[in-house]
Amino acid sequence: MNTALTFEQEELFCRSERSEGLFSFLVSRAKRAQRSIAPSAADVLAGCADVIGVILHSAIETRTKAEYDRVFSNLFPKYAAVTAALSQFATAVIQKPLLEQLVRESICEIEADFRDKALAAFGTAVRDQTMFTAWTLRKVNELTDQIIALPVPAERRSEDAEFSAKFNHHALRAQFSLDCLNVALDCEQAIYPEVLEELIDGLRSMVDAYTWARRGLELRLPSKEAESIPALSMEQADADMMDFAFSAVTEWQENEESADASQ
Repeated sequence: MNTALTFEQEELFCRSERSEGLFSFLVSRAKRAQRSIAPSAADVLAGCADVIGVILHSAIETRTKAEYDRVFSNLFPKYAAVTAALSQFATAVIQKPLLEQLVRESICEIEADFRDKALAAFGTAVRDQTMFTAWTLRKVNELTDQIIALPVPAERRSEDAEFSAKFNHHALRAQFSLDCLNVALDCEQAIYPEVLEELIDGLRSMVDAYTWARRGLELRLPSKEAESIPALSMEQADADMMDFAFSAVTEWQENEESADASQ
């Protein structure tokens, strides 16, 4: 699929959420969100999540690559607009420590869902790709947390805006695919093979998002510090990485179960 940005998309992503706040919309997925924030805010989050769900269902109901490409071209700008608005709302109404915690929990829940369900639904290759994408999402989120604390050099603001636009595009493209697969898991809906291939291709954009986030952080750091930021490539999705991702989400689940049992 062609991932180049049109002028209109470039403008949308540049005007919307800063890269470092993009994943705030994930609070709407965290299971603890409903009991951790004000009911009025929770209702808004749930309503936006319902709109996103309608968009995702339209995508996973397609049957061919051509049909999916047409639906994606029509729906992706809407998905991006709703998620950006949701992120802005969440950032405005939820205290930063709680917001960051809920986003991290949401990512762990995504990992847990794919670890537990994706093998039976999609097979080993797709399960491993979704796990790697969720793991990369976690690493991207950690980078953007670092970006928040650092100012942009005045002479590099235009360059930073370009990085931000491209980061947003790739992160949202990957998240769109991840969300489609997660919805399919939840409703136990089969996905046609050509559409599944397109979704897997979309997942790979999370590595591109990591690259642009890394460049955004490097832009804010002295050269010696920037050299210490690890690069990331698809070759890193090896057995050691998968073992780490699986063990980390298992530990998180055990902690959650212990916390629930003590309440």
